[in-house]
Amino acid sequence: MSTKKSHSNDPATLVGVFKQMKPPMSGNPVFSAQIEQFWDAQEKMLGEAEVFAQHWFERRHEAVRTALQAARSASSANSSDPSNALQNMAEWQRHSAERLVADAQEWFETVARCAAYVAESEAEAVEKTVDDVAAATKSASKSSKSEPV
Repeated sequence: MSTKKSHSNDPATLVGVFKQMKPPMSGNPVFSAQIEQFWDAQEKMLGEAEVFAQHWFERRHEAVRTALQAARSASSANSSDPSNALQNMAEWQRHSAERLVADAQEWFETVARCAAYVAESEAEAVEKTVDDVAAATKSASKSSKSEPV
């Protein structure tokens, strides 16, 4: 008795599905432009995500460095005057809030650019698909009107 289970999300199964889809999709001008534009948009969005992540990590590193400086300053402050320590911590918190605002602002800008890529990509794909279908239809109508040999 076999105990091997079949999983529909098995990579071998997915490869088989994509192989089955390839012939109808590759020969069909409707899918060609859509596929190309989809992957082009994916590439642009990955680039945007990479830039955002890089800036986010830079801000987090700055937060850690400045927190360490504030902690050192607070611990070395004159114990008879805790206002200096409180001022250092308040300054760090203010800059932390600024970093959080920068995170949110850059995130919204990144999402907006990605949405624009998708919209532009979709518009280009539709335009190319219409042109390809029109050309294919024109070519098919010419060949159907030709005289037999």
